[in-house]
Formats: sequence, C-alpha cells, structure tokens
Amino acid sequence: MRLDARRHHEQAPPTAELDLLKSAGLMSLAIGRENGGAGISWRTVNEIVREITAADGSVGVLLGYHVISVVHLRREDPTRRQALEREITSNQFFLAGVANPRDDDIQVEPLGGGYIFNGRKSFCTGAAFADRLTIYGRMAETGQAALAYIPANRAGITYHHDWDNLGLCRTESGSFSVENVRVQADELTIEADDERTASIRALRTPVNHNIFTNCYLGFALGAFRAARKYVGEKGQGWQKLQPAAEDPLIVTQFGDIWVELQAGIALAERAALKVGVLLEGYPNFDEKQRGDAAIDVATAKIHASRAAISISSKIFEPMGARSTHNRNAFDRFWRDSRTHTLHDPLIYKVFEVGDFALNQRYPEVGPYS
Repeated sequence: MRLDARRHHEQAPPTAELDLLKSAGLMSLAIGRENGGAGISWRTVNEIVREITAADGSVGVLLGYHVISVVHLRREDPTRRQALEREITSNQFFLAGVANPRDDDIQVEPLGGGYIFNGRKSFCTGAAFADRLTIYGRMAETGQAALAYIPANRAGITYHHDWDNLGLCRTESGSFSVENVRVQADELTIEADDERTASIRALRTPVNHNIFTNCYLGFALGAFRAARKYVGEKGQGWQKLQPAAEDPLIVTQFGDIWVELQAGIALAERAALKVGVLLEGYPNFDEKQRGDAAIDVATAKIHASRAAISISSKIFEPMGARSTHNRNAFDRFWRDSRTHTLHDPLIYKVFEVGDFALNQRYPEVGPYS
C-alpha cells in the first residue's frame, strides 16, 4: 500500500512496471496460441486488466489500452495480422494509438509510393511509452479513414508532455503531433466500405468499453482492498470499545461497499461473455448479437462508472479522519475514477440503455456507441 502511495506522489513514468508486465508475457494477453499468445478467454483478459488496475490505476489502464490496440489488429488482412501478432509476442511490444476520434484532423497524402501524415491528436493514452503506434487519419482527397501501424520512434512524431490532469497521472495521456511522418504502403490500411470494415467498426465500442468498465471496477476494487487493510491494521472503533473490524457500523459499511462492487463485477463479466462471442465469431456475427453485447456493455459501464466514484469516496467513512493524510494517497482511487469516467458522457450510455429498455432499439454503431 505504501509503495502505491509513493509511486502516486512521485508520478514517475511507469517504465519499470511496464517492463514487469512485458517480462510476465502480458503483452500477448489477447493473442491466440497459434501466434504465440496466451490464448485465454476474453472474460479472463478483462479480469486480468481489472486486477492490475486494482494494484496500480495508471498501469492497469495502460495495459487495457494495449489490449484494445491488439484486438483491433483485426482490421488488417489475415496474413498481416498474423505477422504483427507474432512480432508482438516474440518482442513483447507495447502498443498504443494516436487515435482520438474527436480530433479528426490528421491528413494523409500519397508521397513517392508511400504516404505522409500531418496533424495532431489529444488524449493519446500510452503512446508516450509505446513500441508500436497506430496512427489514425483521413485521406486528404477521399476522406476515407486510414490507419498506419508503425514504430513509435518514427521521425516526426512528437509528444507534447501536456498531461497534467486530476488522475491517472502516470499514463501520460496528453497530445501528439505528427509532422511529415512517412508511412510505407504496406504499413497503411485504408478502411473500405465493405462488410469486413463494418464488422470491425461494430466491434470497436463493445471491446473498448468492456475494457474501460473493468478499469473502473479495478479502481473500486483497489479502493476497497486498501480500506480493508487500513481498517484491519490502523482503524479505530468510534467508541473504542472494540477493534474497528468488529464495530457493527463499520462492518455494515463494508457490506454496502461489497454489494455494490460485486454487482458491478457480475455485470461486467456478463458483458465480457457476449463480447467474447463477437470476437470468436468475427467477422460473422449478426446485428442481434452485436446489439445485445452493446447493451450489456453499456449497462455494466454505467454501473461501474458510478460504483468507482461512489466506492472510492465511501472508503473514507469506515477508515476515519486519519486516513485522509496525504501520505496514504487514498484519494488516488477517486482521482483515477473521476478522470477516466469522463472519457465520454455517461448520460448518453444511460439513454442508449433506456431506449433499448423502453423501445427495444439497439444503439447505432459509432465511435462511442
């Protein structure tokens, strides 16, 4: 617990932690055995992301974004995807994206048999630590989406060191610019208007938001565990007649937190099972399968977002006033929760679920739905 607090206060780049994840083989977490990966279920992938996040919010979120980047290699043709996955597993490469869809200003133009990228994007979580980057842009002439998968040290890619936010302090989720970045023809994928591309787009939000949900539950789980340890070791019953862990009011407060947390985990795991079906069936899943998965993911995300913020605040009540000392850094759980749950407006997710519950309408496929 003190080690987590020290890392939070120092805000040092998580280089050592990422190296530890690499040495444990977790960069190949979402890759099948046929390409050297773990070959585990999507539900288990999410559980691992949740556990790492509980231990260290910034590191868990970085792992989650890496998993997302790996899953979305499905946009590549099968031969290239196989080669990329084998490269990741053999080198334990960390992946990230310069990819914020709300900053749609990177322009791609042909140049000398290849392409050139120019523009800027914000909220590029993990890109500052990546071995390989996916850079999203648009073809200047046609407006088609274009994606380059390239080494992160390619000339012209600049991180602006402008991440100074409330939480997730060590993710370096700031802005990047790309200036005259050269991309070879075989490094570029241009999204076509075809069935395979439609399947890729349909996967994105359920996959992304299922991972986000488990990050939020990781924040909550970390807060719960930190509070349980603190109360067991340092807590005081209000009347000092018994240990804090035997005070019936404190016990009841932990019961309330436990119920909220377990409900969130159950919803997240139900959603993960349905997203797993989409991944296993890709690209051959139907509208109902996608719609059901999207609703379960949205439902779980709503609950997890609220639970993370609620639990990371509630823990102070049974721990008491002494727990608010900055040496404990217990506020890190709330800070991380409050920061990432603003990724996209939760109220839109509530509307999507409500529209399904009332009108039986699935969310339209989009960057956030």
